[in-house]
Amino acid sequence: MLKRLATIMIRPRETMREILDAAGSRRVIPIVLVASLSAMAGDFDDRSFRHALRQEGYIALIAAVVIIATTLLILGLLYLIAWVAQLIGRQVLEGTGTVADVRAALAWGMVPAIWALLYRIPVLFLVKREHVDFGAEAGFRISRISEGCWTGLLLATLELIAFIWAVIVTSNTLGEAHRFSSWRGLATLAMTCAVPFVIIIAAVLAMR
Repeated sequence: MLKRLATIMIRPRETMREILDAAGSRRVIPIVLVASLSAMAGDFDDRSFRHALRQEGYIALIAAVVIIATTLLILGLLYLIAWVAQLIGRQVLEGTGTVADVRAALAWGMVPAIWALLYRIPVLFLVKREHVDFGAEAGFRISRISEGCWTGLLLATLELIAFIWAVIVTSNTLGEAHRFSSWRGLATLAMTCAVPFVIIIAAVLAMR
């Protein structure tokens, strides 16, 4: 699996085909679990958590419940999104992928988020998050512009790269699952993401 986690980043179509053709090697749930933890790590405030833990011992239990609930929610959304992407790919773009194949393709498209742990974990311990004080003594300081500017810019750049890479990988894995081009895979991904907005717009128009 470790080899495929690496090759999916540089040869997504070939790796995805190997995964789809090999029985019992899709590893959808572990990938979703680690990718979810990576996403949560990006927003985790280590200092605030340790402070809350000292104040209230049950915070750790609440955090564990939140992590489990979030992971289950993401996994449930993956199953729903896979069904939509399979329907769009087959009915609109002449694809041939099954729901299981598309679900695996979407899961493996999350692998860039797993690799993002290489910088997200160090950030948890090395970068201090500033807490904003809106009290009477709070005020604007010109020095604050440069204090975290370069760190923030670097992290934003890394997050953008991870996002773009995830879109590229997912477009390729979806294309392989449906046995059409990666451009159609990108179109499938875009149309699938657009479905909730279309439903919302339709609901708003229907209420008028």
